[in-house]
Amino acid sequence: MSPGSRDYVPKVLVVDDEAFARRYFETVLVEDGYSCVTAESIEACTRHLEDEEPPDLIILDVRLPDGNGLDLLTQLQQQGNTTPIIVITAYGSVSEAVRAMKTGAFDFFTKPFEDPHRIKISIKNALEHRRLSDENLKLRTELHSRSLFRNLIGTSPGMQRVFELIRKAARTESHILIVGESGTGKELVAEAIHALSDRSAAAFIPINCAALPDTLLESSLFGYERGAFTGATKRTRGFLEEAKGGILFLDEIGDAALSVQAKILRVVEDGVIYRVGSTKSIRTDVRLIFATNKDLGREVSEGRFRKDLYFRINVIKIDLPPLRERREDIPLLARHFLAKKCADSGIKEAVLTDDALPFLLKRRWAGNVRELKNLMERIVALHTREVVTGADLARYSQEELIETVPFPMEVEYEKAKREFELAYFSRLLDAVGGDPVRVAERSRVHLSTVYRKLKSLGLSKK
Repeated sequence: MSPGSRDYVPKVLVVDDEAFARRYFETVLVEDGYSCVTAESIEACTRHLEDEEPPDLIILDVRLPDGNGLDLLTQLQQQGNTTPIIVITAYGSVSEAVRAMKTGAFDFFTKPFEDPHRIKISIKNALEHRRLSDENLKLRTELHSRSLFRNLIGTSPGMQRVFELIRKAARTESHILIVGESGTGKELVAEAIHALSDRSAAAFIPINCAALPDTLLESSLFGYERGAFTGATKRTRGFLEEAKGGILFLDEIGDAALSVQAKILRVVEDGVIYRVGSTKSIRTDVRLIFATNKDLGREVSEGRFRKDLYFRINVIKIDLPPLRERREDIPLLARHFLAKKCADSGIKEAVLTDDALPFLLKRRWAGNVRELKNLMERIVALHTREVVTGADLARYSQEELIETVPFPMEVEYEKAKREFELAYFSRLLDAVGGDPVRVAERSRVHLSTVYRKLKSLGLSKK
């Protein structure tokens, strides 16, 4: 249950080596409707913070069997702790109180507690402070999420379906599978889901499974114990622990080894992880978003992807259309990327001429939105005029013109043939400046056939 929900019960961690003090706070907290957990030492407190859900408030004694509570307070603050901490001591001094407040303690009390009501008020105020801080952070994140959502640009029916699925997926806790070719914006979709979800105040951690060797991917995800392997000099938390309460985005999940998939399945089914080199289970609260550019159904049938994991993660599926299937979005995207790069570079905004748009519309865009974005950035970096024509685009696109056209064996012959001809004649037109006569010469196809072909492919001038 998230902290923002109506039925949420705030949790308070009491760290004190005196049994009487622990029982006292447990009674006070439960009476006021809070949940209480206790620890007798710094080690037990640290272990709890590593292995369990973070508390909403910590009540911390100064004199503990294995160290000074103020040192722990300093350490937690240096680690970016945002949980309010109330410091208590039986050996109160002005210097300790000053140090505690300077270090970031919410309040300071001396034993014995002569005014229980004052302690209750302090606990209530600390928890209210935490709630308001969380709400403020969530508000800032929601405002930021709107800009994230604007990065997913498109008015095409395909993108409108994607936007609707993002909104619906953000309201659930189900795992999500995002499918799309490279460069279609899968990570942007995951970021938008995170920003619109109840987990937006917690971490969003993206991991590319294809970029890490199998052993490194496993230790990065699950963490490891000291001595688990050569070079493991200390216990290290993995990304599944770091993302606790938030979202872990596993891009290119189809490239993960079967052994890693088996461990991910356990997280999906039971919410339990085991660090490398450990037999102790750790429960984690993390939502997983998966993405792939592969056909996982085919990967399953060919034994490269676990069938049980596939069915577990394929609950909410978001299909991102390739750019060639949403051509009406290309002018909008091109102008957006061009304007943004000009603004980032501190130069006057460049303008695409009318003859530039046909060039953009007839390209195959094998690299999808990423390829279009890179082209616009290249133009801003190399172009010297404020007007960008179709000829300019052709000149700065020469690198793409010589790329090998992918051979689409998975589609019907007629569709594959048309895709090839569209890519072939589009690039040939670009290379010869749009002259059909030169296209006929270069392709060794009769000129009348070239004209008919260009017309049927929608590449002829009106």
